[in-house]
Amino acid sequence: MPHDDLALAFAPVTMLVRRLRTREVSARELVEVYLARIERLDPAIGSYVEVLADRARDGADAADERAAAGEELGPLHGVPASIKDLHFLAGARLTMGTRSWEHFVAPVDEHSVARLLRAGAIPLGKTNVPEFGTIAHTDTAMLGPCSTPWELGRNAGGSSGGAAAALAAGLCAVSQGSDGGGSIRIPAAVNGLVGLKPSRDRVSNGPVLGELSFGLSTSGALTRTVADAALLLDVMAGYEPGDPGMAPPPARPWSAALDEPVDRLRIGVLRRGPTGPATLHPSVDAAIDTTVALLEGLGHTVEEAVLPEDPGLADLVLTLWGANLASQPFDPATFEPVNVWLAEVGRTRTAADLAAAQFRLQLASRAIIGATAHLDALLTPVLTGPSRDNGAYRDLPGEAVFADQARLVGLTPLANLTGQPAISLPLHHDPDVGPVGVQFVGRPWDEAGLLRLAAQLEQAAPWGDRHPPYAAG
Repeated sequence: MPHDDLALAFAPVTMLVRRLRTREVSARELVEVYLARIERLDPAIGSYVEVLADRARDGADAADERAAAGEELGPLHGVPASIKDLHFLAGARLTMGTRSWEHFVAPVDEHSVARLLRAGAIPLGKTNVPEFGTIAHTDTAMLGPCSTPWELGRNAGGSSGGAAAALAAGLCAVSQGSDGGGSIRIPAAVNGLVGLKPSRDRVSNGPVLGELSFGLSTSGALTRTVADAALLLDVMAGYEPGDPGMAPPPARPWSAALDEPVDRLRIGVLRRGPTGPATLHPSVDAAIDTTVALLEGLGHTVEEAVLPEDPGLADLVLTLWGANLASQPFDPATFEPVNVWLAEVGRTRTAADLAAAQFRLQLASRAIIGATAHLDALLTPVLTGPSRDNGAYRDLPGEAVFADQARLVGLTPLANLTGQPAISLPLHHDPDVGPVGVQFVGRPWDEAGLLRLAAQLEQAAPWGDRHPPYAAG
């Protein structure tokens, strides 16, 4: 039976798995679809750092042999995936966007990556990142810019920028990513995808790393649908020996939880953070307004949320971010300007400053969770406006880059501070800007409730038929 390659390229993972299991399509056919699209489309996007074509073909052939032999198949059997270039995939390059590691090859798989592989995913390659993932703009001296396929002159966001651009352009079926201040949710919002940041300690950062970025960062995935997000969380989540913490396991798989009804919820709307007011682009205001109307139409109660004021919060986060850069075992002379500046900040602050920042941020997190404990979820912007144009930061000093990024990312780092699950949904599409995602933050450890709400919204305002014109040919 002939296949519609375009339909395959943009099919949700849940649909692809069904077709792969029934052998309606083979893993090798699917891999060839994506490899051909990468070769044709990615030179203008810049989403991949390294394409593992031979490895993907070999993996696909092995998957097809297992299916033909009637062997037990994993939940991601034959699904082509991309791996973010901040993460270890054994035998593949790991540059982290820095010239210090331009030729480094990962000796092991990260636990989260290994779980994807054991589930049957086939790695197509490594995706583009900003250096060390410190900002939400993917454009480095070594790897070059990564464009959103919705507008090739504009950046895909970050730090999972390549992951999001590849998925949005139909260059993989699912993208592994990570989020330390919005790095899954931000590029998901820019590129019209679903981006779930799991709860703290839900997904292991081992075996190389533990409490990554002082507990702010976690691995996860970018997907096309909410059902795909639930499936990927089922695959990636779980404690590994030596992890510094362990999230309470779910009562049932997250994929199964989507079948449960959604009660009438109380949802808070937040347009400004605890550090002061933020000016929102008209497209972002419109996205929040339309989402509020959608929620109310579904019977939910929506109210304005208020967080405790804390003008010093941003500087406390800067202390953590600076310490993270200053501690990297790399030559700072090779760093991008923003990371040169962050490393200098980290070296000027003392161990006592770092300990105090962690303590005060824990107190702030308790206050934020306490102030919103009566709510089932928070609705917030993901970004305060569109992502920046490619090359926008090339002539700016590092401090200016970081300041502009802090204004752009707005409220996304709050969920990293508190450890709560959060998701970006592509509920709004602006005729000039393109996709404009909105964020929902769930109760602590409550990915199930967050995913059920997200699935209800997806059903009420579906986005599955929206694809970038550039990638639809």
